[in-house]
Amino acid sequence: MAVKLSGLSSQNPWWRDADWHRIDPDMKKIEHLFERKEIPLKKVTVVRGIRRVGKTVYTKMLIERLIREGVKPRNILYISCDRYSAREVKNIAEEFILRTDGGYLFLDEITSLHEWTTLIKQLAEEGKATLFATGSNPVQIKKYSERLPGRGIEGNEYYMSPLSFREFLRSRRGIELPSISPISPEMADYIPFFDDFQRELYIYTLTGGFPTAVSDYIKHETVRDETMEMIMRTLLGVLSKEGKSEEIARGILERLLAAGAGRTDYQTIAKDIGVHHNTVRDYLELMESARIIYVLKAWDISKKRQFPRKEKKIVFQSSLIPLAIHRYISGGAWDDTLDFADRNMEWLVESAVASHLIWSEEVPIMREKHAFAGFFYSSSSKIECDFLMLKNGAFYGFETKFGRLRRRKYPFPVMFISR
Repeated sequence: MAVKLSGLSSQNPWWRDADWHRIDPDMKKIEHLFERKEIPLKKVTVVRGIRRVGKTVYTKMLIERLIREGVKPRNILYISCDRYSAREVKNIAEEFILRTDGGYLFLDEITSLHEWTTLIKQLAEEGKATLFATGSNPVQIKKYSERLPGRGIEGNEYYMSPLSFREFLRSRRGIELPSISPISPEMADYIPFFDDFQRELYIYTLTGGFPTAVSDYIKHETVRDETMEMIMRTLLGVLSKEGKSEEIARGILERLLAAGAGRTDYQTIAKDIGVHHNTVRDYLELMESARIIYVLKAWDISKKRQFPRKEKKIVFQSSLIPLAIHRYISGGAWDDTLDFADRNMEWLVESAVASHLIWSEEVPIMREKHAFAGFFYSSSSKIECDFLMLKNGAFYGFETKFGRLRRRKYPFPVMFISR
């Protein structure tokens, strides 16, 4: 039976109720709304991101803003695409566009559709509706969105990551941090709140910026088992969709936790778990495409290029991911997770700093992580720098230190980040 536009009223409660939040299937169960960095709404917009970072709620907040700005509620259509076929979504969208002569079309979980790029091309070519599409399978989004040249997507594609520490503080405490500069007068104003910030950083590390985990902690002072399971199902689901083995994945993940902030390579991991090093590379590249990890390569600073075969450092996009992996491998309880976090706090924070630096610079396609992010180590001088960024033709280092600060000489300027 064909799906009609009238059958989507439950997904679009703003059509009939000004107080639609109380009956919306996504908004009514949200106890805490988190303010996110604004994504400009253009003619065609695509948002990539790992599942559960808040894309659906952000979409609903965009819809709320449009209605507040005067857009007629019935000129806004939201479709949860994982419930329909591509043909059904196309028919619903075309009926909506015909009735409204354009309007705003929000296509959530679009990557669940087969040949979804064809659908976007067709709707974009009509040029009437404003399209906003999200997907929780970033591997597929990256694979196919790059095949959309000339459809208005250039410059209109964005990443959505977990809450940054800045967004977390703003939502938790109403604190708006100034631009980071160790000598700015604004930073001095926050010195009296150092102990409070330390506590907030600890909570941020335990929750990893995932809105569900932050809400858990606000309510229960813990991250629920269901949330931990959700993280692991997301990670393992990405691998399963690409036909990967859970057993091999478990072995690789266990080695990543053991390596922590240290260096590793494909060959070492492969030897430890008894697979070919190309298999390890495939799994890690898949996890990186899905925005679960970042693989940092060592820079050759003289040639301004990276060493593809040298040891690498693995950075988790969110600190909650290694905590969930530890729970998955060890089968422990929340107290065991706290013990693991306490033992590895410096590594977890170092990973969060690296993720934040990448988030601050990355742009889909034109400025991806490989173009600017890496680390540095020299076997001859035995010095290492946690994170090395290439920007405007110059290198800038970042060292995260929880303990004693040892300032060494580097062949580039370095910012030392202490507690």
